Amino acid sequence: MALAIILNNSLRPSVFQNILQGTASQSKTRKWFTQLSKSRNSTNHSKLLQRLPLTILPNIGPKRLMSSNHAKLWPLEKIVNLLLLGVIPATFIAPNIVLNDLFAGLTCLHMNWGLEGVVLDYVRPIIFGSAIPKLAILLLYLISLSTFVSLIYYNHKDIGIGCTFRKFWEITDEDE
Repeated sequence: MALAIILNNSLRPSVFQNILQGTASQSKTRKWFTQLSKSRNSTNHSKLLQRLPLTILPNIGPKRLMSSNHAKLWPLEKIVNLLLLGVIPATFIAPNIVLNDLFAGLTCLHMNWGLEGVVLDYVRPIIFGSAIPKLAILLLYLISLSTFVSLIYYNHKDIGIGCTFRKFWEITDEDE
C-alpha cells in the first residue's frame, strides 16, 4: 500500500519541485538529521518528525483519519487469538452452551477485526470519497453483529455449533 501511495504521488509536480529545490532544502535536511542524531537519547523524536523536510517525505495527499488508536487494540487481538486456540478444540470435543457461546463470540470478534483491517486498507477515503468507506464499515459491523446474533440463537434454540460439527463427522456414505 505504501509503495502504491509513493508511486501515485511521485507523478505530482509538487514532489519534483521539493526534490529539485537545491542547496536550501539540502541544508534544511542536514540540520534536521543533525538535530535527530543529537536527540537520540531524548523523547523529542515526535517533534522532529513533525518538522521533517518535504524533500524526504513527498506530499502524499490528505491524511486518513483513524477512528481509534489501534496500538491499544493489538494486545486484545492477540489474547483473542490465543483463546481461540483452546476454545476451538474444546468446543468440538466437549460441546456445551458456554463453550458454544464463547466460540461464537471469539470467532465473530476475530472475523470483524480482520475484515475491518481489509476495509480500512482497501476502501480508502482518498480513492472512494468520504461516504463509501463509512458505509463499508457500517455494513461490516452489521454483518458481524448479525452473524454473532445468529450463532447465539442457533446455540440456544438448536443443537449448537459443537454438536453440529460432531454430526458432520458422523456422516458416512450409505452405499458402502
